[in-house]
Amino acid sequence: MTRATVMAEPRFDSEQYASEAFVESVGAVLFRLSTQEVCVLHDLKRDEYVLAKGRRNCGETRRETAIREVTEETGYACRLLTLNMHTRAPPAVETEQLADVARFYTDICEPFTLQIRHLAESHIKLIWWFVAAVDEQAASPGTPDSERYVAEFYSYADVLDKLTFRMDREMVKRAMELVEAR
Repeated sequence: MTRATVMAEPRFDSEQYASEAFVESVGAVLFRLSTQEVCVLHDLKRDEYVLAKGRRNCGETRRETAIREVTEETGYACRLLTLNMHTRAPPAVETEQLADVARFYTDICEPFTLQIRHLAESHIKLIWWFVAAVDEQAASPGTPDSERYVAEFYSYADVLDKLTFRMDREMVKRAMELVEAR
């Protein structure tokens, strides 16, 4: 039997999705650094408190999506923050083959969390999360695209109690730790 005809089992638990079975979204935890507050969207239709995110357009980078979606949904101009954090991504310039392990980097602008939501049988949503800061030099906030959401800022102490979903609370707590460690 030749190598090409051997039906080997994968070494890792794996899933595979065709392009019509997944959607990629990007969001950011938005901070107002001057007052140590986090922006939360009040979903008026569902009476839930969530974070700004949305689908990535074809040809758009994840960073571009994060800024666009946060600005559209909150009305606030923002910028992505660089963080000091661990990631399994290799450095921007690889000078040698490196083991696939987490390494600590300073001042990087990368997603700090990836959420995977199972929408239906064989359909998933990937949500890449960044950390962003309100551009406090910009003019007053614009008008969000949707009348469904109201952007509200909460102190670090209050935001974790306000968010509706446990996973969002855990993510915001991690984002606050990373911002504090900058």
